[in-house]
Amino acid sequence: MRTYEALYIVSPELEDDAIQTVANEVESLVTKNEGTIVRSEIWGKRKLAYMVKKFTEGNYVLLRFTANPDFVARLETYFKLSESIIRYLVVHFDKHMLSLEAEQKRRKEEDLRNSTNHKRHDDDDDDEIIPARLRKAPEAVEKTEEEVAEKTEEKKEETAQEEKAAE
Repeated sequence: MRTYEALYIVSPELEDDAIQTVANEVESLVTKNEGTIVRSEIWGKRKLAYMVKKFTEGNYVLLRFTANPDFVARLETYFKLSESIIRYLVVHFDKHMLSLEAEQKRRKEEDLRNSTNHKRHDDDDDDEIIPARLRKAPEAVEKTEEEVAEKTEEKKEETAQEEKAAE
């Protein structure tokens, strides 16, 4: 058994119920021929890059399944004969592609886990983004404000003395 992915475009003239019926027919065709459905997604109506059978839009359906290699020819024949399907593509996923996809999924989950852990530890409600190494303790900030106030006062005194001396 091999893993395949079929992406097919259903005519935009069909209603949602009819699109679901077409998708169910394709899935039943796979299961009747000893295949198994891994994933089935209806992506909805999207604009086509170019006209296909006088249509500029189509309803995209993605189906990942496992089946015997000889079944793919039957599935493609079904796609060709079906008037509701305007375009299709069936791709074989080898072991290398499946392992790459599993690795990407694992990394994405790990990144999500790390980002949620990072947010839990951050009790800071500020919207500022200040690296932890640059943040100052509250008492240090108070001292700094006091120092600034003292320096400002000193500058005022100096300018007042300079003005008196200039007169």
